[in-house]
Amino acid sequence: MNKKNIDFWEDVLANQPASYRKWFEEEKKYLQKIITPNAKVLDVGCGDGRSIFDIIETTQDAVGIDHDQKAVDDARRKFAEYPSVKFLKADADKLPFKDEEFDFVICMGTFANFADKKFAVLEEMKRVLKKTGKIIISVYSEDAFEERIKVYSASGTKIKEIKGGKVIFDEELGDNTSEQFSREELEKIFSKVQLKIEDMTKVNIAYLCRLSK
Repeated sequence: MNKKNIDFWEDVLANQPASYRKWFEEEKKYLQKIITPNAKVLDVGCGDGRSIFDIIETTQDAVGIDHDQKAVDDARRKFAEYPSVKFLKADADKLPFKDEEFDFVICMGTFANFADKKFAVLEEMKRVLKKTGKIIISVYSEDAFEERIKVYSASGTKIKEIKGGKVIFDEELGDNTSEQFSREELEKIFSKVQLKIEDMTKVNIAYLCRLSK
């Protein structure tokens, strides 16, 4: 059976190098600092629900979406004891929610994989966010390349092409593009969809960003 993006990510989570472990620890602290009690949260590209689990003590009013059925199934099993947490199979650029439905929209790590859809995804995240809501994005920084390549090599992921900080994998992976971004590149991307940057914190191989309308 061909390895898919979710399989690769599960390998990373099971065998976290120190750089990724530090990144995930900082993500958790960042989310716990910003997410407010009982807030309604949407996790875009949720995988197995790792980031929702980070905030489960703060709120259980959460929905995770992923376009990989295995990720959704894994998350549903993991959160079986939390019936108010929902997981749906859906595309990030066509979110099945009403306008201004969520207090927080988070996207932790997955933003790197959206390739040419990244602007459409941000527009959708913005659409479903309440007027006073916040978007939280975690994504590879310009210093992540060496660590990324180590992880890709260790997991046996087939790389088709490398263009600067953009790595293109074999199409069988599913989401076959992974990008990293400089602060300036992120500022341009967020500006294009008219999102305000409230904070952009660099954590070794990643940026943690807090955005608003």
